[in-house]
Amino acid sequence: MVGNDVVDLADAEVRNSPVHPRFDLRVFSALERQALQGRASPDRLRWILWAAKEAAYKLRKQSDPSTLFSPSRFEVSLDDTQRGAVEHEGERLRVEVTVVGDLVHAVATLSESASEIVTGVEASERPNASRAVRTLIVRNLAQRLGLPESALRVLRSGRIPRLEVVGRNCSLDLSLSHHGRYVAFACDLGDTA
Repeated sequence: MVGNDVVDLADAEVRNSPVHPRFDLRVFSALERQALQGRASPDRLRWILWAAKEAAYKLRKQSDPSTLFSPSRFEVSLDDTQRGAVEHEGERLRVEVTVVGDLVHAVATLSESASEIVTGVEASERPNASRAVRTLIVRNLAQRLGLPESALRVLRSGRIPRLEVVGRNCSLDLSLSHHGRYVAFACDLGDTA
């Protein structure tokens, strides 16, 4: 299982919007708020933490569809390389965050996961971000798996996306994300790698 989230730091929603005074109190744990308050400019860290929380939530939702997104209950701890963990209801999930320019991409996996995780992120000019991320997934994974693009389909079971390999009794755990100019995915290849 895998979860991911992407944040476009240059998006007007992030860049130009002042944070409501109660936002940090509602979204972040006491330790996270302390880390934010220790920064001269906390905005970048705020969205790094947010992306990690969203990625962990998407991962938890795959294993327990009744999981609710209560951001302050997903507590993030990262080291200087943006790797670490998200604690949620006694479960520790592994998270890695990549920050390149104005792009933040977080990927959450189960701590004990030994599966190969494939990720992809790109800027997209397409008006339909949902279609753009599906195109990115199919293009990247068809090449990675040595299959024609027509052999892969993105399906949903409830609100949980899966990647089906047509003609095989196989579907893969998948997480989709888009924000601003960016679309992103993470896919757990399981034993298909």
